[in-house]
This record gives sequence, structure tokens and C-alpha cells, in this order.
Amino acid sequence: ARLALLMKPALDSMALRNKNISNLITLGVNPILAANTQYMQHSIISLVINLVGLQNAVYGILGFKNDKEGKDILYKVIETATDIASKKGKKDLGMSTIVTMTESDGTERFIALDGGKYGKNSVQQITNAELNPDLAQRDASLKINKETYSQGIVLDIDTLLGLTGKSAEIIECDKISKTLSGGLLIQIVMPKGTDVSKIKKVIEKASSITNSFKPVMKVSTCGNCGFKDEKLVDKCPTCKSTYII
Repeated sequence: ARLALLMKPALDSMALRNKNISNLITLGVNPILAANTQYMQHSIISLVINLVGLQNAVYGILGFKNDKEGKDILYKVIETATDIASKKGKKDLGMSTIVTMTESDGTERFIALDGGKYGKNSVQQITNAELNPDLAQRDASLKINKETYSQGIVLDIDTLLGLTGKSAEIIECDKISKTLSGGLLIQIVMPKGTDVSKIKKVIEKASSITNSFKPVMKVSTCGNCGFKDEKLVDKCPTCKSTYII
């Protein structure tokens, strides 16, 4: 019920912002966009609700464990959000409204805002909640959920290589993806320096059991010339720069 109360004004504000931006473009406030208005009038813009931090909310705030009961609550939240967005979009706004679980550029801002409101210790406990038991047992460098809110589903390469299309993790991803109206991000996290042959094997395996996924691995890059290599450490072998990102 609270989710419904929070989503409705959020969707109203998004629709109002969309209308205001369209009006400003039509009035020529932004010359570059105004010059292409004739093409924009044929476009269909969807309002997007991204369920960032959903796992943190269910497992961290509500206190559920990452088991059947916890996942049932997770699915219920997704179903409720999708239903509300669909009905609100069609009935009140007359716009396409979708719900997704994908990446967001605002997670750091969300954490800062929540830290100021509820305290940094409270937020840290939520971000460190055990969202993925298999992932939590791996190298700390794999914990991409740490110090951020959850974005989609995260799998590490060793776990993925042991899965099939009928594994519980893949069935869960398929179920969530079908429920969401805007898609699900599945991140395949690889340790820095993973062998190229293993990366190829993981990508082939993921392609055979999932519809879509995103490989994630930290790669050292020369900030001067852009050279990338797993052996890039202190100095770039191409330009000799020490500016390594």
C-alpha cells in the first residue's frame, strides 16, 4: 500500500516534467532541440521506474533472508510496482509507463541523501546486506553491491559456469525479467586479470542460458593514451605515462 502511495505522485511528477520540457522545446528555449521538433512529435516517450536498491530494502530493511520467503516478497513488490505503473500510465497519464531493474547513475546520490537522513551507519548496514550468498564468499573485489544499492541481479563467473538453464538462479532471473515491463540487468562479475579464455567461456555459457547480460570487470587504463591491458600497473608501456586509471 505504501509503495502505491509513493509511486503515484512520482509518476505524476515525471509526466509533468515531460510536459514542461516539451513545452520549452516548442517555445524554442532550447534552439538545438527546437530545430528538430518536427521529428520529436512522432516519438513515444515512456516513463521509467527503476527499482534500484530493491534487494537492499527487502533483505536489509525488512529483514528477510535471501530464501524462498524473502524472494516471494521480492516478487510481490515487483508485481505491485508493475501493476500500479501500468494502470496509472494508461488510466490517468495516457503515457507508456514501464518498471525496470537496471543500472542507475543516481545510486551514489541516493546513498548520500539517505546517509544524511538516516545516518551513514544505517545505510552501511543496508548496503552490506547479504544479497548474494555465493558472491559474498568470493574475493572482496567482486562485491560490487558494497557501498551502493543493488542494481539488477549479480552473478560471479564461478557460480555461472556451474549453472544450467534449469538452475534456480536462472529460473529466478527469468521470472523477474518476465514480470518486469522494462527488463532486468544481469551482471556477470569477473575478477581483475581473469584469463581471456575463461572470459570467452563465461560469455558463451551466459549466452546459452540467459537472454541478456553484462560482463563486468575492472580494467586498468592509461589516462594519457587510453592503452588497456591486464598487465598495466605502474607505467604505460606505450607512452610511459604513470597516469593509470
